[in-house]
Amino acid sequence: MNADRAKMPKYYVLESYGKNHEGQDNRMPLYDIPDPGRLDRWYSGHKFRAPPREPVVVTIQTGEEHAEPMPYWCAPNVMSNEFYKALCDAGVDNLDVYDAVLRSEDGTVEYKGFKAFNVLGLIRAADLSKTVFNDPGSRLIDASIETLEIDPDKAMGILMFRLAENVSAVIVHERVKKFIEPMNFPYVQFNETKYFTS
Repeated sequence: MNADRAKMPKYYVLESYGKNHEGQDNRMPLYDIPDPGRLDRWYSGHKFRAPPREPVVVTIQTGEEHAEPMPYWCAPNVMSNEFYKALCDAGVDNLDVYDAVLRSEDGTVEYKGFKAFNVLGLIRAADLSKTVFNDPGSRLIDASIETLEIDPDKAMGILMFRLAENVSAVIVHERVKKFIEPMNFPYVQFNETKYFTS
């Protein structure tokens, strides 16, 4: 590896799992958010033609109404106001957000202080010489990936984006990781891309 390549920034997959600060796994599961419209998708990476009505209601799975709300859900696209502020403070400027509430199916339990988010930016950033695809014929939107490697040149220094090869992967620059990790948000993980599988 030459010196210039060694200085290139690292990228990580932003995910949410694991345990809280008390060592417990009491994560609140949510149902997917309906897409805003026929032509708008939460995973498209593009600005919506018709934004959703606010607050966006995100439904808590039945029986989990008193589980622990997380700062960030990989799916559906929901984060707390505090986590959104942290991302903005880290320099992320391509999030299209909408006020959201988490609500039980019967409407008796509700949590405020959340954003439904759309990451603007769908980047074909996989290093094709190092990424291992389970199906070599499929390399866009929902590619099955065994091992992921990000090409920093393709990522172009963008701090946060969706991976065009598999839109379920939210990729963040090491600058974001270094800024947010010390804040110790429960369940939030910045994982090496080589461990991403789909």
